Amino acid sequence: MKLYETVLIIDPTLDQDKIDTVISRYEEMIKTDGEIIAVDQWGKKRLAYPINKKPTGYYVLYKYNAGNKIPQKLVDDMNLNSSVMRYMTTAIDKRALKQEKLDLDGAARTLAKEAAAAAETAKEEN
Repeated sequence: MKLYETVLIIDPTLDQDKIDTVISRYEEMIKTDGEIIAVDQWGKKRLAYPINKKPTGYYVLYKYNAGNKIPQKLVDDMNLNSSVMRYMTTAIDKRALKQEKLDLDGAARTLAKEAAAAAETAKEEN
């Protein structure tokens, strides 16, 4: 099994219940032969250019482990689903995962240092 990321842009004119239905539909498709790591709903965002005369879209990111057949099933279904404006699926390289973990660890250390410095400053002011 490989790690994949799929980003969907869903039609923003749909009501929230229909958007949730689309999101859960693809979650269930992934779960048939894979394992979902995360589903991030980014919400409504402005598009770089209008798609179908719509300036915004509802973004959703799926991170999942799956065999080779699941991404193709998702693509086949998204092509037929009028609620999905755009999509992109990428296979994640192990080196990219390692670098992402290093970046997150570095950011966490930086935040901890900044918090400690702010606490010291607060102590000195009191």
